[in-house]
Amino acid sequence: MRPDQLIPDRDDAPPVPEIAWLQGRGYLDAIEGELKSGKEATVYLGRTRVGLAAVKVFRDLAVRSFKNDGRYRAGRYIGDARTERAIARRSAAGKRAQALLWAAHEYAMLWRLTAAGVNVPEPLVGPDVSDIAQAGEVVLMRFVGDETGPAPRLCDLRLPPAEARRAFDDAVRALAAMWHAGVVHADYSTYNLLWWHGCVVVIDLPQAVEVAHREARELLARDASSLCATFRPHGVEAAPEEVLRMVIAG
Repeated sequence: MRPDQLIPDRDDAPPVPEIAWLQGRGYLDAIEGELKSGKEATVYLGRTRVGLAAVKVFRDLAVRSFKNDGRYRAGRYIGDARTERAIARRSAAGKRAQALLWAAHEYAMLWRLTAAGVNVPEPLVGPDVSDIAQAGEVVLMRFVGDETGPAPRLCDLRLPPAEARRAFDDAVRALAAMWHAGVVHADYSTYNLLWWHGCVVVIDLPQAVEVAHREARELLARDASSLCATFRPHGVEAAPEEVLRMVIAG
């Protein structure tokens, strides 16, 4: 089955100027269509010279809840007081600036975790910060899947017991590898884990925080708890406290 049979019948690029920049620089050849739309971003299927790509475009953050945004941004460098005020006021300029910051942060996390050997989608822009800045609110990464469709999320599968246990153990190892690379995912569960060729792939990193973050330990404990809770439907029983201990011990 071809990708154009898996996605809505549309071939228009998302209306953001960065798409033209990515195409002009040779990062992106074409947009095939929309894969999925969520509260934070719309993901398109793209083609590049290295193969299929996921093109994640952060949406107008008027549709995003700002309730906990400051929690994840704490300690991040913005470098411009006026931008910080615009974000705090949730003005149109602030929402645009926030989308750019989330995209840049996701690129930074993808590059960092790739270097640390964590199984995340390969970023296709960067690591030069000027190129990442030019990419704006668009995160371009290698597509996890093939011509028949995207890799499934673990939350959408019902794995046999032995395979579910392997997936859980792989997810715990990935959580530990992130911690020892200095990163806490901060939204870790089967909803943000793909299952591809018998391996876990960690996705959705714009909210990830540094281990130096004031709430890093609390967020890590929440990740361990969420992981255990969302694996329970697969028949995997594990104590969050034990997972947390294993993650910190490495």
